[in-house]
Amino acid sequence: MKQQEIIERRKAIETEVNSILASDQISAEAEARADELLNELKDLNEKRSAAALRERFASHAITQKVVAEKREQTEEWRSSGEYREQFLGWLKGGRAPEQRELITSANSNILIPKLYEDGILKYMMAQSVIRNLADLKTGVQGYATLRYNTLATADYTSAWTQPDTASTNRTSIDPGFAEVPLAPVPCLPYTQVSQQLMRQANFDVEAEVMDNLQRQMSKNTEWGYIGGTGTNAPKGIFTVNANVNITTATSASTTRAAAITAGVTLAKLREMRYEKLPAAYWGSSAWIIPQDVYATIAATTVNNVPLFIPSADAVGQAGAGFTLMGLPVYVTEYLPAHIATGTTGKNCLAVLGNISDGFAIREWGGIGMIRDEITAMSSARVIFQGMMFANSEFTRVKSLVQLQVTNA
Repeated sequence: MKQQEIIERRKAIETEVNSILASDQISAEAEARADELLNELKDLNEKRSAAALRERFASHAITQKVVAEKREQTEEWRSSGEYREQFLGWLKGGRAPEQRELITSANSNILIPKLYEDGILKYMMAQSVIRNLADLKTGVQGYATLRYNTLATADYTSAWTQPDTASTNRTSIDPGFAEVPLAPVPCLPYTQVSQQLMRQANFDVEAEVMDNLQRQMSKNTEWGYIGGTGTNAPKGIFTVNANVNITTATSASTTRAAAITAGVTLAKLREMRYEKLPAAYWGSSAWIIPQDVYATIAATTVNNVPLFIPSADAVGQAGAGFTLMGLPVYVTEYLPAHIATGTTGKNCLAVLGNISDGFAIREWGGIGMIRDEITAMSSARVIFQGMMFANSEFTRVKSLVQLQVTNA
């Protein structure tokens, strides 16, 4: 019997036995029938265990067969001329496994082992603040267009009308729809290594270079999304924006230190948190604060009591070790170049809000990484070139608050 048939027979036996036991009086014939059914049930249980064991071995045999066939296909691929042509002389001496999966980025025909691509992305996600908070989409193609509505939040009182009359009125609450086209901006860090070093070194130079490029790509992208100007770079979230909710301050001079002194006060932080940030976003917002601003806030006292006590404000949220006025704080070491222009120069010192609603990041294709032995061949050098395409832009700006300080 098959296992399903055994299960169905067991159910029938259990039903019949229960009906016998439910009787007020059990005759000798019924008792004998119940004993017969129980003996049969015992046999069925043994058969079911044996059937399950047989099916388990059969499944294991099929799995082993698939593994063996896959191994044969892999070995056949590794012995092919196409495989040897792809990797012979490329990334020589690397610690990566001999067999690598190839991916082709959508923006070019550069081939990169998926092993390295995954390593770069893993490092970027672990080290990044803004990529983990913003509306991030990777692998996009063409000219990405950010489409969103402006969420007119002041129209919530005007749709009510008279009850039980013929003069009811309807109210238009059409949102303003916006489109922001994003062009892919290239990021091209590279490293040159002499052939002499590669031949003489008693360690894996190429692995070190590749590891350094991974870290460099991460730092380049994080700076672009935080402090990029929008000119030959992504537009960073710390770029001064006239359409977001703004808390303003005026510096005593044109230096960054003076701007921090003027902007980082309890009154300004409280204004950002409780006056400028719409209450609808209070439960989903976070602070992004540069390291020097964070240090100033940590040193701020009110009646000799620290305003911001990291040990007391610790929360269990990944990436945000502290809170400020009840919201998570993410500290970044990256910031835009300080604008020192007198009277008109403005600098953003802190951002607060729902980052995923107010800021979007798009990354095109894959992350390219090539080993170029030709370009610098005359000087006996090898170029390791990293490459990616990305851009970022503000979207629903009213979900964000910037602390903007104007120079004296």
